[in-house]
Amino acid sequence: MKKNIIYMFLLIMCGFLFIPFVYAEDDVETSSTCDPIALKDYIKEAEKVTGTYEFVYDISNKVIGFNYLIYNIPDNMYVTYKGLPSQKDDTFEDVDVLDVDRSIGMGKLFDPNIDDIYTVTFNVFLSTGSCNTSLNSIKIKKLRYNPISEVEQCKYDGLEDFLYCKPWVEVVFPFGQDEIIKKIESKKDQLKEKTTSVCLSCIENEKNEEKYNTMLLIKNIVIFGLISGIIIDIVIIIYLFRKVGESKI
Repeated sequence: MKKNIIYMFLLIMCGFLFIPFVYAEDDVETSSTCDPIALKDYIKEAEKVTGTYEFVYDISNKVIGFNYLIYNIPDNMYVTYKGLPSQKDDTFEDVDVLDVDRSIGMGKLFDPNIDDIYTVTFNVFLSTGSCNTSLNSIKIKKLRYNPISEVEQCKYDGLEDFLYCKPWVEVVFPFGQDEIIKKIESKKDQLKEKTTSVCLSCIENEKNEEKYNTMLLIKNIVIFGLISGIIIDIVIIIYLFRKVGESKI
């Protein structure tokens, strides 16, 4: 009796141990499979897919958003994207498929957000077959509009490339607007001081050049006077010699 109980117990335990192996085997059969040789060709083709972005303007020439542009998308592939704030749902992040114009192999995605900085990721997948591996990943970092660039201080000549005066930036300033305007004023004062120094230097150079030209003129006058005096002396001497010769005759 005891032996039968032991055999039954072992049989039940073996049954439980066998179940995971059955599921694991099923997982392998149903999982995505990619032919290694074909996969290399797909990846090589997908690496030609590139991406960038462009500003979108309204009729008053004001930027209202961005277009993400993905080029060279093959007919046998599609592109997904993620990373837009509008895609976020609580703690989850959805993935959407990019609309593609197959006639030119280009996908376009409009993003009206001009206030935040984030990276949008585009992944290229094969449209057919059981291979669902990402063949190429393109990350595009979006800039944010800097409203401080519109302040009067930023219109000073020379501040176009100053970080706080750039209309589009890829950082969030760790200062408030008042502090940033102080930094812009300080930069403007530095430019003024540099410009003044350059002007004073120019004035000094002009004075030195004027002195040089005056001395050169005096030198030329003296040389001309000396040459004129020598010529006059020679003429007088020749005249006197002629007079002496005539008187002897």
